[in-house]
Amino acid sequence: MTSKSATENHLKTGGESLDFQNKIEVTNKVSEACYETFQAMKLRRKHRYIIFKLGEEEIEVESTGERKSTYESFKAALPFTDCRFCVYDQDYTTPDGRPTSKLWFVSWFPNNSTTYHKMAYTSAKTKFRESIPGVFDTQVASLEELDTNLGLNKDEEEEDKDFDF
Repeated sequence: MTSKSATENHLKTGGESLDFQNKIEVTNKVSEACYETFQAMKLRRKHRYIIFKLGEEEIEVESTGERKSTYESFKAALPFTDCRFCVYDQDYTTPDGRPTSKLWFVSWFPNNSTTYHKMAYTSAKTKFRESIPGVFDTQVASLEELDTNLGLNKDEEEEDKDFDF
């Protein structure tokens, strides 16, 4: 009888090796760096996006995007096989022509992530959301869904205008 290691190749991940660890115990701790990085983004507009992950002992900052980063670089930074929490600063123009921005809290739960990781991130979300107030909340499972939820999918907007009565 052979024993399986903590690392296992999985068909859904395209052979990418996943480490299974007890991430649910992490959920009660948010690192001070998470709060400081978020404040630098919200108040000083230092970053375009921040990606957070569940670490071994606490929720921590995985990566940040410089202010000049694009939406495409944000999407490229999201892992294909694991969940993450993200904050994205979306610049847009209002219907009356004023430039403004909106902060989005994105719960990234891709379809090919393990159920265990989805459960760990879901249980950590409430505690983590309390530490970053003043953002709009969305949960997505694919890049297309992210485009739609942030209002960046132009095709759907054009389709919606066809049905105005």
